[in-house]
Amino acid sequence: MSSKEIRPSSIDGIKRLAKSIKVAQGIQHTEALDVAARAAGYQNYRHASNFLSKVNSDSRIDLGHRVFITTSWKNRKDGSEGREILTVMLTTLWSDLIAVSQFDYHRAFNGFRPEGPDHLARRTSVQSQSEARRAACALARTLQFMDVTKLRPSNSHSKAYPGGRSTNAVPGRDHYSIWYDRNTRRYLFADEPYEKAAESLAAARTEWAQRHRFVIQKPEWTGMYNPDGGSQLYLIADAERGIPLDPIVAALNRLAAPIDEKTWNGESTPLIPIFVSPGAISNVKTPKLDSKQQKKSGGQHNSVKYIQTFVGPSRRPKDRMPIDAHIEIGGLLKSVLVVSSERNGVYNRLNSVRSELDEWVQREYNREELSDEVFFDIYYHESGHQFSRSISHAESSRHINSLERVKQILGKHYPDSPPLRTLLKKVDSAISSMRTWAS
Repeated sequence: MSSKEIRPSSIDGIKRLAKSIKVAQGIQHTEALDVAARAAGYQNYRHASNFLSKVNSDSRIDLGHRVFITTSWKNRKDGSEGREILTVMLTTLWSDLIAVSQFDYHRAFNGFRPEGPDHLARRTSVQSQSEARRAACALARTLQFMDVTKLRPSNSHSKAYPGGRSTNAVPGRDHYSIWYDRNTRRYLFADEPYEKAAESLAAARTEWAQRHRFVIQKPEWTGMYNPDGGSQLYLIADAERGIPLDPIVAALNRLAAPIDEKTWNGESTPLIPIFVSPGAISNVKTPKLDSKQQKKSGGQHNSVKYIQTFVGPSRRPKDRMPIDAHIEIGGLLKSVLVVSSERNGVYNRLNSVRSELDEWVQREYNREELSDEVFFDIYYHESGHQFSRSISHAESSRHINSLERVKQILGKHYPDSPPLRTLLKKVDSAISSMRTWAS
């Protein structure tokens, strides 16, 4: 086994791996310790030693909850590439602050997916190291906002505006987001315009608040969007029915200055070895089924367990499908997805299918076998969306044939198992919706 595949979980394990790395790479012992510690999911050996020694000395110590935010990047001009890793400490698990289904409700989560109970990773590479760091910092700031306020992002815009109409929004709104309190079911509006723009409309914004009986407050903590670039956070809520702002502002003002690229304190690493967080490592150990359990599992012995994007332990078929087959399926799915964005019965099911297959292919092939450039485009990056309310019978038949081909390929390369049957059922449901869509 390559040292790149070893993920030690203790100081002794890190030291043992470091000895092997020292010999194999011909480097100093201290450097080898850092390399081994990074393989275990820590920033360096000192980071690992500090954390693990505290855990071992007193398991009752509340160290808080850390989340690793990782973003990969590749500069197409000079070919340079890497991964940025930012560690953020929270008072609770990130999964207690937001559900995966709510990732679409705030810009900072766009492109990220869970890779473990303590790890959020960006799905695709960005163009530069700077862009990768900015994305990680924006997500970190948003998590900190959620951690201290315990608010969740929402897409219920009508509940945050006067009269429930977006046309009544505050003058000069920009980079805005909607937030709600799960306990009180109340809402507030977070507006993050650039300061000069907000100042030029200060009178109009004040008049708007008085007319609609809303409250506007500006915390000292400068916000989530782009504080180092001049944006400023304003909290806006209905004076009677909205979230009371005083406690929210007080909580935000206790935060340190927002994390940004200028004060970056994360780690920059190569793309290989793949980063696996300590939380993910501890959750992937799965007991094997005995023969009796296998017989009762209905094909479960043809599948293996893995950790899926926060959903937790999931299963995928035991065998792996050829990369060319993944690429063919990805092309077929994307050809249907680009025409079905207005048909939820088709789009949502196929979007779920490709998300699952995207998870499977990552675990079937390592980066040496499947490069990032190929992987990122297999199931995503389709272009030319058509916003069609209806399609012809001829188009419907063509797309149904594509989906039947998807089923054929899946059945050819994967053994019968519960995860495969679930996936095929989603494709069948999409086909049924496609048949009734044609006009």
